[in-house]
Amino acid sequence: MSGTGHDRFVRVLQAGLASVASLYELEADGRRVFRGVRPGPDWQGHGTFARSLYTLARGQMVRLTVHKQRWRRRGTNQTCHSRPPDDLASVWFCSLIVATSLWSWLTGDEGLHRRQPPLDALEERPSARTVQRWLKRALAHADETATALRRAVIERSEPRPMESHVGGGLSPPHRRWGSSPAVWPLHSSLTLLYEGAVALDVHVSLLLAEARGRQHDRTTGWLI
Repeated sequence: MSGTGHDRFVRVLQAGLASVASLYELEADGRRVFRGVRPGPDWQGHGTFARSLYTLARGQMVRLTVHKQRWRRRGTNQTCHSRPPDDLASVWFCSLIVATSLWSWLTGDEGLHRRQPPLDALEERPSARTVQRWLKRALAHADETATALRRAVIERSEPRPMESHVGGGLSPPHRRWGSSPAVWPLHSSLTLLYEGAVALDVHVSLLLAEARGRQHDRTTGWLI
C-alpha cells in the first residue's frame, strides 16, 4: 500500500475478508464457500448452508451470501459447521464492521449518536442501538479479545519490536464509561489493531482473522 497516512488508513479499512483473502473458495457456479477444517476423523462433509453477511468491498457496504461447510459425525445425527473468522454468531455484519463501529465510538468524544464513522459506508448502518448491543456483548469478554488482538499485531511485527511499528502510549477513552473496567482493554487493543494495520500495511480484516485464530478459548464467541 502507498499514499498519504489518510489514504493508507482508508485502504486498510475498506475491504472485508471475502475481498482480500482466499479463505472462501469461489465455486464454478459463483458461490463463495468456506470449507474450514474437519472437526475430527469421525466427521464427514454433510453439504453446505447459506449465510447472508454484510461486509465491505472497495469501501462500500455490500451484502454477500457465503456458504459454510456442514459436518456430520459418522453413524449419528450429530452435526456442526465450520464458521469463517469474519462470521460472528447471531450478527448480520462481518467482524470488520463490528470492530470498526465499536472502535469509532470508543475513540470519539461526540457520543454514539453523533459519532463520525471512519467510512461513509458506515453512516447509516449499523444503527446506534445495534452498536450499543454490540458493546455490551464485547465487554463481557474484552480481556480475551484484547489478548488475541495484541498477539496478532505482535506476530505480524516480528522480528522488529511492535513499538517500532506502532505509535506511543494510548490515551484513555475520551468519554466517561462509568465503572466498567473492561472498556480500557477493549479500547486499547482495538486502537492497537488499527494503528498496527496502517503501520504494517495489512488489511484490518486479515488481522482480525489472525486474532480469531489466536483466541485462547475457541468455544466462546469472538469479539462480541
